[in-house]
Amino acid sequence: MSRVFWLATALILSSGQATANEQLDKSWEMFSQGLQQAQQSLSDPASFPPEPTDRNLSEGYRYMLGHLGRMIEMEMRLHPRYPEFFRSIDMLRKWTAENPDTMYLKAPIDSTGFYKVSGSIANTQEWRTSERGLAEPKAPRMVTFQTITDVPGATGELAEMANCMSQTLDYVNSFELEVDPAGAFEILVGPQRPSEHNGNFLLSKKRMTCPSTGAETTRHAQFLSVREIFSDWEHEKTIDMEIVRLDAQGESRPPMSAAYMSEKLEKMAKELPNQIRFWQLLQEVPLEIRSDVNGDGRRNMPVNGINQPAPPFTAGGVAGAQQLYAGGIFELGRDEAMIVKVTAPVEPHYVGFQLSNLWFEGPDQQNYVSSLTGHQLPVSSDGSRYYIVAHRDPGVAGWVDTTGLAKGSLSMRFIFRENPAAGNMPKANAQLVKLDDIHSVLPGDTPVVTPEQRKAEVAIRQSHIKMRWRGH
Repeated sequence: MSRVFWLATALILSSGQATANEQLDKSWEMFSQGLQQAQQSLSDPASFPPEPTDRNLSEGYRYMLGHLGRMIEMEMRLHPRYPEFFRSIDMLRKWTAENPDTMYLKAPIDSTGFYKVSGSIANTQEWRTSERGLAEPKAPRMVTFQTITDVPGATGELAEMANCMSQTLDYVNSFELEVDPAGAFEILVGPQRPSEHNGNFLLSKKRMTCPSTGAETTRHAQFLSVREIFSDWEHEKTIDMEIVRLDAQGESRPPMSAAYMSEKLEKMAKELPNQIRFWQLLQEVPLEIRSDVNGDGRRNMPVNGINQPAPPFTAGGVAGAQQLYAGGIFELGRDEAMIVKVTAPVEPHYVGFQLSNLWFEGPDQQNYVSSLTGHQLPVSSDGSRYYIVAHRDPGVAGWVDTTGLAKGSLSMRFIFRENPAAGNMPKANAQLVKLDDIHSVLPGDTPVVTPEQRKAEVAIRQSHIKMRWRGH
């Protein structure tokens, strides 16, 4: 070939390389600016951060990096034509006042395609009976598959809740999931159920009304969300499963381009500071964790108190389907304890009690008893459960360790096979007492827990979390 041809080819390649460099340099600059904005929001009063104590600020930096790590994996690896499950929450990537009993997984989907989820589950007997105590490898206490339109917080503004930007389109959970005798299951996901399909199915496209606006639109799912909820941390095992898009099996994913990478960098640049702002706004305004924002003389999340169990407060959202929630705030001195008494005339299939720090993260559930499930805290002799939120171990069952947090929020989650009638709903109340006086409130036969028993309790948690979030 002629020398002119090679020169022309070199010029074209050089021009393309220069364009790619310019595009990526510009996008990287935007990404760097977004990272800087996120860092500033950790202490900027306009973003409603917690008081910048040594611990709060340190946890804020970890919180920011957790968001970033989650976004990098989501944007770089996930594609609706070549789907895979990823951990949207783990021991680093904590957000949304997550449930420490839950493994949260998501896979990207496109509402025009059909997907198949296949997997195998350990013994599911407790799904059918709701009894507890099956001492062998068994399924998580609860699993819920949901098709959702988006994850919350990307806009940085609370208006996205009222506008129903994040909604659940369809779900199937443990109570209705068809599983064969060997523990195998399949779920088909698509825009409509094929006439010949009779098994597990989830819609990825649905006509829905936004409760707060009354607007009716066709909504399209962007993710399949999976919640595996554990109660007996010693014996329940994670689910083995995979997801495939049926018309793309065996295809090779195209190589990355400068345009694609630039799009992802710029998206993360916008979303990272927005996520931090959104969750701080949520705590500041609708939850009123810091103060009585609307001046009505009460706090939506009561201090050293707890709200009664109810469905999620958001008009549109992707909270766990069929879950009831209760919440409050704890503010404790070293010698104080907050005792929460919960009485459920109908025993929940799942019940969990959890704490959160002021970034809306659950404190370390691996190395502290900072949460309790229905299995970990059975009903007392008087028919109630007693949760003791305190800085120091009171030496009895029911202790929920603050991990040294002087202030934070608490939440409870309930799942019933069928929601009870109004008169049989669980009731919760709380009182602040001196730690030394807790025995005047607790049943006389509350089990004593020795330091050795507490260590054994923590050891089970450590083993379970390593199994749940293993990287091998």
